[in-house]
Amino acid sequence: MKQNIKYALLALFSFLMMSCQKSQEYYEGVYIVGADKLSPVANLTIDDLPAVIGIKVASSNAMENNVEVMMKSTPELVESFNKEYKKNYELLPEKSYKLENTSLIIENGKSISSEGVRLSIISRELLKEGTTYVLPVSIAGVSDKNLSVIEGSRTIYIVVNQVIITQAADLSNTAEYFKVDFRKESKYTAALPNVTFEARVRFKKMTPTSRKWCFSVMGLEENFCLRTAGSNTEGWKLQLSGGSPAIDSRDVLPNDKWVHLACVYDGSQGKKFIYVNGELQGELPDTRGTVDLTYAYGQDANAAFYIGQSAADDRYMNGYVSEARVWAVARSAADLKNNVCWVDPLTDGLVAYWRFNEPAEDNAKVVTDLTGNGYNATFAGWGNLRFVEGVRCPDNTAE
Repeated sequence: MKQNIKYALLALFSFLMMSCQKSQEYYEGVYIVGADKLSPVANLTIDDLPAVIGIKVASSNAMENNVEVMMKSTPELVESFNKEYKKNYELLPEKSYKLENTSLIIENGKSISSEGVRLSIISRELLKEGTTYVLPVSIAGVSDKNLSVIEGSRTIYIVVNQVIITQAADLSNTAEYFKVDFRKESKYTAALPNVTFEARVRFKKMTPTSRKWCFSVMGLEENFCLRTAGSNTEGWKLQLSGGSPAIDSRDVLPNDKWVHLACVYDGSQGKKFIYVNGELQGELPDTRGTVDLTYAYGQDANAAFYIGQSAADDRYMNGYVSEARVWAVARSAADLKNNVCWVDPLTDGLVAYWRFNEPAEDNAKVVTDLTGNGYNATFAGWGNLRFVEGVRCPDNTAE
């Protein structure tokens, strides 16, 4: 009996060793460094020109001779990339970049190329503000015909973002906020079966000394209101109130850092969702049918939609707001992630879009709705509308 078990274990061990060897042989070959990950993406953020990134190639084993690896751009892969990864990136315009050093050498005795393909962004003229671009770069061929290319790592997608440097509305003092009147007629009705609110904000007073429980972002109190809930001991979470019960985010929000916040009502699913930086943080059933943009408890009946405040007590945001949008569609997580810094104001389904970087020419207390629907945001605080400068998006720095 013991002998049989011994032979069985030996057979199993041999089988596993053979399987591992086959798996190893299957993955042997040449590949692009970085493309061997779950998401084969390399990120390049344009601040100053030229903006440069290098991409190297490698092999699973050290070379016995010098091997040349030829590289090329493969723009025809953009559509399939967007579909697979749920993006809406555009192909990097050809005249905006140079792709150099496309012939790489993995030297004898080494397993990685000494140099890399060099992508340089040389011009912004054809780049649209707020648009994310992508350039697929692939292995075109290998000089050693006996050396295969690992297909899953043949291509890397270089994602190119531009840093937008702008201004933001300063609502850091108490009693500073905006009002919006959605009673004006447009092609969108006030009662919407699908809704998305999103804003890029920076809280300034969610500190250990604060006694507030709520810092409001945007919306309609006791209807559909994006705000925070918490305390100075446990921190503040994002909360979507209205259409009871409320949803709280899984994570605590940061103070003095830029965050993108969003809430979604999807009437077709009968659900509501909240997102922080494009990540789903909570969802609940909500079968109300529509969201009325003209109704809110304790807010101005003539302009019921608030940005930076809710109800009639001290729930002010006490922070900065860079962008805010209202949609008549249920935006997906991918939609939210892909368009943090800017969207085309004429995008279908966009009801109102405010970039809080300057006042209207004819009224220093108004920020214009860029959609053309006429839902301008009016500053309701004391004194003049103030702005902070040097606001960067995307912002990857610790400020």
